Amino acid sequence: MDQLTRRQALQRGGTTALTLGGLPVTRTVAANPDSSGSHGNGTDIRIASIAEDAYLYGLQQAVFYETRFNYTQKKNSDVFVGVNRLYFPNEGRPITADFTAIVSPNATTLYAMGFLDLQDEPVVVEMPEVTDRYFSLQLMNQYGIFPLYAGNQFNGTDARSYLILPDGYDGEIPGDFAATDVVQTGTKTLLTLVRYALKDPTDDSEIARVNALQDQTTITPLGKWLENGHSGVPRAAQPVVAGDYETFLRMEELTTRQVENQTAADFFTFLDLVLNDPSMPLIDDSRKEAAMLDRLERVGIAPGLEFDWSALDTDVQEALTRGFQNGFNRVRTAISEELIDMNGWNLIAPTGDFRIDWLTRAVMADFGWAGPDSPKSHAAAFRFTDAAGEQLDGSTRYTITFDLDDLPPVTEFWSIPIYDAQGYFVENELDRYSINSFMLEAGQLHTDANELVIYVQNEKPDDPETVMNWLPAPEGGMRFAARFYGPRWSLVDGSYDMPGVVPVEG
Repeated sequence: MDQLTRRQALQRGGTTALTLGGLPVTRTVAANPDSSGSHGNGTDIRIASIAEDAYLYGLQQAVFYETRFNYTQKKNSDVFVGVNRLYFPNEGRPITADFTAIVSPNATTLYAMGFLDLQDEPVVVEMPEVTDRYFSLQLMNQYGIFPLYAGNQFNGTDARSYLILPDGYDGEIPGDFAATDVVQTGTKTLLTLVRYALKDPTDDSEIARVNALQDQTTITPLGKWLENGHSGVPRAAQPVVAGDYETFLRMEELTTRQVENQTAADFFTFLDLVLNDPSMPLIDDSRKEAAMLDRLERVGIAPGLEFDWSALDTDVQEALTRGFQNGFNRVRTAISEELIDMNGWNLIAPTGDFRIDWLTRAVMADFGWAGPDSPKSHAAAFRFTDAAGEQLDGSTRYTITFDLDDLPPVTEFWSIPIYDAQGYFVENELDRYSINSFMLEAGQLHTDANELVIYVQNEKPDDPETVMNWLPAPEGGMRFAARFYGPRWSLVDGSYDMPGVVPVEG
């Protein structure tokens, strides 16, 4: 059977006939696949199977949809900036424990984040010249796929202007842009991520230097860019334009810790909104996605349909909830069982394709949303257990010991941040949330016998030299998400001998 593109499905509109359990039903009675109104066990199993696979397929898109709402529509949100504008976490200061907008944040760069809306026209993103530090511009679509990686490790340090084109754009392209800087995105909405390395978060002059670079980073609709003499309009001079996307009431409550807090009803409502959002085109040539959409249509989720959880029979709700929970558990299990083991660190260095590798895509959405789809930018390694296999907990003291001749092999820098069990920073008296290579290079860490020992514990050490290397731990459960920017291949395939997290006896 020929697969409809989203455009075709939306053009048809109206109420579409669905099939469930082999029998035709309408969308409004999708919960009732047999004439008696009761479900056989086989039908329940099929619904749960659809729901489990849908969780893997759609978690990334659901988090994207809610995060975009938080940044572009929820006007009382701490991160609200509207569309086509950048948000600077913590007002351009280093990220601290009160930032919970995304899971597993990074304290070794200053971020800028925002959502592009390309439904009306292209936008131009301008980056300044940067010669003294790591920097990057990355764009991520709703599938977690990155149509653009730019910055010093990709295309040099010169100032550049990037023209970001929406899906299906056939308008005029100004001759100002190098062909390499014209980005065809395949979508009409994108997360923009700008990172500038922060070598010392305690140095106000260093922070000011990065803030100045952030101020020179602009996002401008193409029409305004042309009117402004082919130049970007500073953020402060641009109006705040809220996004115009469909919402539901529960979205107000899900802007933090979404994965943990969303219900099955929330998730499947998100998924239906995603599939009916004109700014989010499908992957037209994906047979795997088309097959998933065929299955989702059996439970009333499809382009052109309006999903209503409350209209479903209780048995269907229960089956969808069971599959939703199975999908959640599968992702949580995968982080420790199906990723690359690097001496107890669970390495996420995707070398596949997020169009079809839904499990890795979902793992990234859960544990490090907006992390890259390729190791050419950076790799991440999670750690949940100590060297003895026990769950990490702040009631225990640990050490992580690096041989100075065998530090993580990177072209840029490495960082080891620490989080609570859910992946968020925890307040501590040093306002220190990571140990990184910049600290080592600046002589801010104590070394001895050709070793760097990181002390991970909740209480402040008594010894001043130990305090230099202290990574404050939360009181309860915790985890790490090490970052390796510009990884050598041994940090991609897991062959690097990453040191363990060793419990201290006594």
